[in-house]
Amino acid sequence: RKPSGTSAAPGSRFPLESAQDLDVGSNSLRTYLLSVNEHFVLDIQTRSDGSKFAELVLQNPLDREQQSTHQMVLTAVDGGAPERSGTAQIDITVLDANDNAPVFDQSFYRVRLVENAPKGTVVIKLNASDLDEGPNADITYSFSGHAPIKVRQLFSVDSRTGEIKVKGVIDYEKARMHEIYVQAKDKGPSAVAVHCKVLVNVLDKNDNLPEVILTSVSTPVQEDAPPGTVIAVISVMDRDSGENGNQFFKAFSMHSPLLLINLV
Repeated sequence: RKPSGTSAAPGSRFPLESAQDLDVGSNSLRTYLLSVNEHFVLDIQTRSDGSKFAELVLQNPLDREQQSTHQMVLTAVDGGAPERSGTAQIDITVLDANDNAPVFDQSFYRVRLVENAPKGTVVIKLNASDLDEGPNADITYSFSGHAPIKVRQLFSVDSRTGEIKVKGVIDYEKARMHEIYVQAKDKGPSAVAVHCKVLVNVLDKNDNLPEVILTSVSTPVQEDAPPGTVIAVISVMDRDSGENGNQFFKAFSMHSPLLLINLV
């Protein structure tokens, strides 16, 4: 047997129940034989009274993930003439040892997230698999030690499902990218954690109103003022980026041809 939590090492011994022979002398039990297999050999020992017993000795390591059961035939042979024998089948069940660490589908993930996404929004669902079974394959997810406090305030990791969800306010104007470090660990003894990184690119949303500041005004304006006369200098600022920050500037410029506009 391969005990749970530890791996049976080559050389491990497993005593077998002794065969019984009602005959005596040379007609009694002489030896044991084991059917051919890749993992075990038979060690026959003699007690002080001359009786014999056998032990299975592990010769090559067992791997439950490759083969979980093994079957062999033990034969007990007497020394009579003619020789007589009896057989017993040995069924070996290999128990799981926590010899496999979880593995993520990828070590690096890249996702996009719109700013101001509602709390509870699923950013990504991570998945790690483990070749072991039972508690040795029961995986929990959490932030790794590399995850900064700010990330922990903005996101959460479901320990059971591996889902990363929005927890705080995602603001493009404060941070355009977040790096989330997550670890997966099984519940077996001597468990080893594995890690992955999730890069979240924040997409800008038109959530900021432009600010218009009148910095200089020339009054009054003569009715015969020539075209091109500067009436006022206006500063316009929008914290959004790209088209979300330029649309107002374009519209304002098109509808205010007599103003000198300072775009900020």
